[in-house]
Amino acid sequence: MKLAAFGVANARFKGSLMSGSHPQYQRGAIGLLGILTLLLAVLFAALVIDTGRLMLEQRRLQMVADMAVLDASSGAGHCGDGSLQSAQLLAQQSAANHHHMTQPSDTLDVRLGTLSTGAGGLRQFVDSNASMASAVRVTAGRSVPASFFAGGLLGNDVTLSATAVAERRAIAGFSAGSMLLGLSDSDAALLNLLLTGILGSPVNLSLLSYQGIASTQISLADLVSASATAGSVEQLLNTNMNVAELLHLYADAVGQGAADVAVIAAMQSLAAASVDTLNLTIGDLLDVTTDSPEQAAEADINLLDLLTTTALVANGGQALLLPLDLTLPGIASISSQLTVTEPPQIAIGPPLRDSNGEWRTRVQTAQIEMQTLIQGDINLNVAGLIGARATVDLALQLAVAQGSAWLQQIQCSSLQTNHAVVTIGTQPGIADLRMTRASDSGATMGRIDVSAQVLLLGQIPVARVDVGLGLPLHHSGGVALVYGVDLRDADALPMVQTASTDVGASLENLSGSLTTDVTLLGVLPVPLLDQLIVDALLSQLLAPILVALAQTTVDPLLSVLGIDGGAISVQLFSVEMDRPDLMM
Repeated sequence: MKLAAFGVANARFKGSLMSGSHPQYQRGAIGLLGILTLLLAVLFAALVIDTGRLMLEQRRLQMVADMAVLDASSGAGHCGDGSLQSAQLLAQQSAANHHHMTQPSDTLDVRLGTLSTGAGGLRQFVDSNASMASAVRVTAGRSVPASFFAGGLLGNDVTLSATAVAERRAIAGFSAGSMLLGLSDSDAALLNLLLTGILGSPVNLSLLSYQGIASTQISLADLVSASATAGSVEQLLNTNMNVAELLHLYADAVGQGAADVAVIAAMQSLAAASVDTLNLTIGDLLDVTTDSPEQAAEADINLLDLLTTTALVANGGQALLLPLDLTLPGIASISSQLTVTEPPQIAIGPPLRDSNGEWRTRVQTAQIEMQTLIQGDINLNVAGLIGARATVDLALQLAVAQGSAWLQQIQCSSLQTNHAVVTIGTQPGIADLRMTRASDSGATMGRIDVSAQVLLLGQIPVARVDVGLGLPLHHSGGVALVYGVDLRDADALPMVQTASTDVGASLENLSGSLTTDVTLLGVLPVPLLDQLIVDALLSQLLAPILVALAQTTVDPLLSVLGIDGGAISVQLFSVEMDRPDLMM
C-alpha cells in the first residue's frame, strides 16, 4: 500500500512540472509583461508628445492669425483705403514678425468682408467687395509631420490651419455748412433775420453769442442725459418734440457741461422765441448710420450746425423774406426772398458702401431758390446827357440744386502717430443765376429805362436797356476733400473745407457776363450814346449792386447752408474710432 501511495504522489509531482505551473517554469513571464508595459508607456508618451506638439503648433498658428488679422484690420475696413492689397501687406508683415511664412508649406489667406448675425445669434463672416468690407479674415496654415514616430517614418504630413476675424470700427460726423468759421457782425445780423423768420418772433443775438454757440460741441450722450423721456440714443432719435422743446433740450445739454453762461442764455432765449408747433425728431436732423445708434453716442456735434439745421427743417420749405440793408442812392426797394426747399443735413456713421452699393454715410446740401427784387430810380452820369436818370426794374434769381457729400474713407490713427486722415467725397449741385424783371416774373431779361433833361421838353425817355444774365455756376465734377486730424489736439475739430470758389466771389465778377440790348429812342443825336449808357449802368448801378449783394447776403447766407456757388462746403466735426477687436 505504501508503494502504491508513493507512486501516486510521484506521478502528481511530475504532472505539475510538466504543466509549467511551477515557479521554475514562470521566470520569463514577468520579463515579457514588463516589456509589454514599457512598450505601451513609450507609445502613450509618443502620443502625448505628438498631441502636445500639434496643439502647440495649432496654438502658434492661431496666435499668428490673431495678430495678423488685428494688424490688417487696423488699416482695412472702416480704417483703410478699401483695398485688399493693403490688408494683405499688413497681414504678411505681421505674420513674418511672428516667424510665419518661413517654410514652403506656410500659407496666409486674407479676405475682406462683412459680419452678419445668423441663427442663434452667431456671427458669420461674409465675403464682400472691398468697397463694402468692414471686417478682415485671416487664415494661417502650415503642413507638419503627422507624428514624430509613425508619421515621421512613413512621411505622412498633416495640414493645420487657424482662422481669425477682426473688425475696427470708425465713424465720423460731418455736415454741409461753413458758417462756423469767421463769423462777423453782418453774419450775426443775417442769422438773426433767418431765425426771426423761422421761429416766428424776434431774435436779436449778438455776434459774441453766435461765436460762443459756434465754438460749443454737444454729443448725443449729452442730449440723452438732458432728456426727461429718452433713455438711449435710439429713443432720443425717435422722440417727437416741437422746436421750442428741442431748443430747450439743447440749452439743458449745454448747461450740464462747461459751456459759457452766455451760450446757455442765448439758447434759452432762442427757445423762448420759438412759436413753431411743428413736431420733429432728432432723427429728422441727424442721419445716424451706425449698426447701433449707441455707437454714435460720443460723437460731438457743433451746436450752431444743430441750431441752423433744426430751424431750416422746421421751416418746412416756406419762403423767408429777408430785408436787406443795402445803401444805393435812389434805389427805393431792394428785397430778397429765400425758399429752402430741402434743408441741409448732418450725418454720423462709418465709411464705405452698403450692400446696395450706396455710400453708407452721406449728406445732402440745401436746395434753395433765392430772388432779389431791385426797383427804383437812380441818377446816372452819362457823357453827353444832362440830368440822366435810370428807372430800374430788375430781379436776380438764384437756384441751387442739392449737392451731396459722403464719407469715403478713414485712415485710422496708430500708436506711433495718433493722426487720422478722413476723406469725404463731394458732388456739388448746379447753381443757376438769371437776371429777369421784378414786375414781370415771366420776362427773360431785366429792364432799365433811361431818361434825360432836354431843353424845352423836360425829362424825356432816351433809351430802353434790356439786361440779361443766364449763367450756370457749377463745378466740373466731384472733388475729394481730405482732412488731416491730430487726435491729440482737443481743438483740431471742427474743420471746414470747400470744393470750389463761392457764389459771392462769382457775383462780384459777374458784371462782365451781363448781356445788354440798348434801344435808342432817337431823341438825342449823341455819338456812341448806346455804349456810353451801358458803361454808365455797369459802373454806377449793376456792378455795385452785385458786389453789395455778394458781400452782405448771398455769400454769408449760402455759407450757412453749405452752398458756395454750385460748390460745396463740408464741416467735419467728429472722428471716433475703436481699437481692432477679434470678432470670431
